[in-house]
Amino acid sequence: MSKPGNYGHQLYIVKPRVWRKLRKNNLIDRRYKSRARSITWMSTISAPLQYLQSVCFDKKIKNFSLDGYPPLFILGHWRSGTTHLHYLLAKDPKFAFLTNFQTFIFNISFLSKKKVRDLTRFFIPKTRPQDNVVLSPNLPAEEEQPFCTTSSRSGILSFFFPKNLEYFNKYNVFKNITAEEKRAWQDDYMFILKGIALFNNNKNLLLKNPHNTGRVKELLELFPDAKFIFLHRDPYVVYQSTRHLFNKLVKTQFLQHLDDNELHQFVMHLSRETLQKYVDEKHLIPKGNLIEVAYTDLDENPMAVMRDIYEKLQLPGFEAASVPMKAYLETQHNYRKNKFSSLPKNVQKDIEKELSFFFEEYNYKKNAGL
Repeated sequence: MSKPGNYGHQLYIVKPRVWRKLRKNNLIDRRYKSRARSITWMSTISAPLQYLQSVCFDKKIKNFSLDGYPPLFILGHWRSGTTHLHYLLAKDPKFAFLTNFQTFIFNISFLSKKKVRDLTRFFIPKTRPQDNVVLSPNLPAEEEQPFCTTSSRSGILSFFFPKNLEYFNKYNVFKNITAEEKRAWQDDYMFILKGIALFNNNKNLLLKNPHNTGRVKELLELFPDAKFIFLHRDPYVVYQSTRHLFNKLVKTQFLQHLDDNELHQFVMHLSRETLQKYVDEKHLIPKGNLIEVAYTDLDENPMAVMRDIYEKLQLPGFEAASVPMKAYLETQHNYRKNKFSSLPKNVQKDIEKELSFFFEEYNYKKNAGL
């Protein structure tokens, strides 16, 4: 078997202490040794700049207060259309959001915003490989990605070390976690959010992070008045799209190998645990602070959905924000979704068994997606 390609890795600008801990706690498969060496090299050569940013900005970030500014969280499975919704809401100028530029180089991004932003243009593709969604340094991104470069308490680390589900189980759905570990996660996560707000000089955070879908209880402990949008989609399509995501992108980040059956079980575990925890905890969100949206509605009538979101969550400024939103939608007329072949019967049955609660909760018909 040929060795996998050496693609750019999310951990390239990881803090050296975090990378040392990850290597200590995880066995890196032989086929991925060169990928790991690239991470070590990039982390090492960027270490002086990381140290300089830490000295100059860490105290400012930690002391930055978000009190009185509850975020707007976009939740949903990784392949439920959350990026499309994120791009739309980011057209509202009142929101601050993480950009692709800051995502890739969070640990040195404060040093020279323009110069470092220009540098990232060489590393960010024009479209996402999994679905051809447009990318650029200034477009919105997910905070879980830089989170894993500053802390070893990020759930996305199980995407790099897929034989180690402890990262996901502890820090996405909070199973078998001590009170001390949970407080440490909250401190680390708040550091990222404060960094995004300080970088943008704007405390009105718009956050899209599918990893947060299983963290409703924990997010409410940090932000009792936070508002939430949950996007749901046909489970069959989500599964197909997730496998496509792994084949096109996530596998380029692997440091441990999974065979096809192991990958299937991995995807089912992520989906079941994440969505079950959301369904179990969504009642904790105060009335008026949650809206649930079907992807088909967003896809077919996006502006009606956006108006409904603003009205139900009592977000100000829809009329002004609707102008750039409509302009963005005009640019999407030629976008074509991925098409997938039908699912094998055994996979279909597994989805129906593992996600039976989700079919029932959102009235999705079994066999309807095939």
